[in-house]
Amino acid sequence: MNENQFTDFLIKKLELDVSPCLIETRKTVQYEMAINDQGRVDMGIDSDTGEPIRGGGKGFQQDILIYEETLEGNTSIIPRVIAEVKLRSVTTHDSIVYSEKARRIKRIYPFVRFGLILAEIPNIPGRVLRLGEQFDFIKTIKNPPSNSDVKACRSLFKTEIKISKELSKILFHGKKIHCLRKVVRTK
Repeated sequence: MNENQFTDFLIKKLELDVSPCLIETRKTVQYEMAINDQGRVDMGIDSDTGEPIRGGGKGFQQDILIYEETLEGNTSIIPRVIAEVKLRSVTTHDSIVYSEKARRIKRIYPFVRFGLILAEIPNIPGRVLRLGEQFDFIKTIKNPPSNSDVKACRSLFKTEIKISKELSKILFHGKKIHCLRKVVRTK
């Protein structure tokens, strides 16, 4: 089983009902919006579908994307949670590249939650923590995922969706907060 096959298997196993959000694999989100030499914002959005265009240096394909669809605005995709999946190994290079990918995406969508699912990797390597500064979550799971893995992933994704929506309220709708913290769980 390769990473794509594992990701497809995991998504089916999760049976994740997160309405109004949708969950897909290998869907594209933007990582850049530039002002072109005519002074216009070049969004890299397909004018017919409203979806980000992959390629041409404007969009990244995601292993797991949980998003909302909208008919308003300039794009049809509002990403809430993105997860990259690594099967059997995760390298220093992976950590650096995915953290940079997360940073770029968060410049466009500051409310998105970005993380890693490490399958068939027994624990989170220290280098992933050191170099993955932009990750909001990292989860290890078995291959195939156990029932407890599935339950934990389902709960994780639902929590991350809620956090994304709360961040949107804070960033764009004036919701006030008095505390923000990151939590580390060893089990």
